Amino acid sequence: MGDLDPRASALLLGLAIGVTFGAAGRWSGFCVRGAIEDALTKADAPRLRGYLVAAIVALIGVEALAATGAIDLTKSIYLPGALPLGGAVLGGLMFGAGMVLTGGCGARMLVLAAGGNLRSVVSLLVMGLVSYATLRGVLAPPRQSFSTATGFALGVADQSLPTILARLTGLSDNVARWLIVALLVVPALLFVVRRRVAAKHLVGGALIGLLVPAGFAATGIIGADEFQPMALESITVTGPWAQTIVYLLTYTGAALEFGITWALGIPIGAAIVTLARGEMKLEGFDGAAATGRYITGGVLMGVGGVLALGCTIGQGLSGVSTLSLGSLLAFVSIFTGAAAMMKWRARGVAGAPVSPR
Repeated sequence: MGDLDPRASALLLGLAIGVTFGAAGRWSGFCVRGAIEDALTKADAPRLRGYLVAAIVALIGVEALAATGAIDLTKSIYLPGALPLGGAVLGGLMFGAGMVLTGGCGARMLVLAAGGNLRSVVSLLVMGLVSYATLRGVLAPPRQSFSTATGFALGVADQSLPTILARLTGLSDNVARWLIVALLVVPALLFVVRRRVAAKHLVGGALIGLLVPAGFAATGIIGADEFQPMALESITVTGPWAQTIVYLLTYTGAALEFGITWALGIPIGAAIVTLARGEMKLEGFDGAAATGRYITGGVLMGVGGVLALGCTIGQGLSGVSTLSLGSLLAFVSIFTGAAAMMKWRARGVAGAPVSPR
């Protein structure tokens, strides 16, 4: 990127990735909460197929980068030696339940907020503040104690499925890697092509999937600087959104990070598409009960996203693309928590329809 130093180039690429995600998400209706709802209620499940395309593209792209040695995934937060069992399960369940109450995950709420959805604005503020309190504030000590007490040592260098398979079978790392990729990709792809859905879901999913290896390349390749090293990461929302709020409040004493520029890019891209399509419209709460539901959902997502080390994007796309056992467990827990909350609300327990959007 011209004469820019590696860090500045990586930050600009993070912004571009966020803008692309926001635009693609708004145009295609990409929504992981919606994907789970479709899995439960629709035979063609268009948003589920869109998510699976994103996951397939992300997985192949990230594993190709790792196989060539371009990035070292063991340096990411997704592949520690110990399995964060309690955090992945409890955090995932909390996040999944919370995003049903708010009507979308953090990424989806950023997209909706850019279109004038004030419910999403409030939920995002609550989620961001609570997640920061869980990361570094008053909730950090109990969170750390819980994670330590419920962690599980696997006895291997990292918790990636290829590492575990290679240890058990004696296969080489690369053979184990592509065997597991094939076992995950082939059935997912067969499911995707089984029914015809609107092309925007598949195209949008593919675009968003490409952003995952792009994020790892931005921080692990472009941002590789021995003087200002960047943490290896890709797209995720819970932690970066919390850091973005703090950055906006303490601008003169804070430094930009990849996660901040990516998070700021999402509403920019979504707003561009919203304005181009003439869909900008202010939407508020329907009453006190609805307000309380959205706030409760924001709290659950803030705590749960930090406990699980990520959200539907951070774990469901970036984490899963590393073939992390913890990420797969976290995403299954998110799916389970969301499905349980949807069924609970469908019975009228929470007094509102399953899909509030």
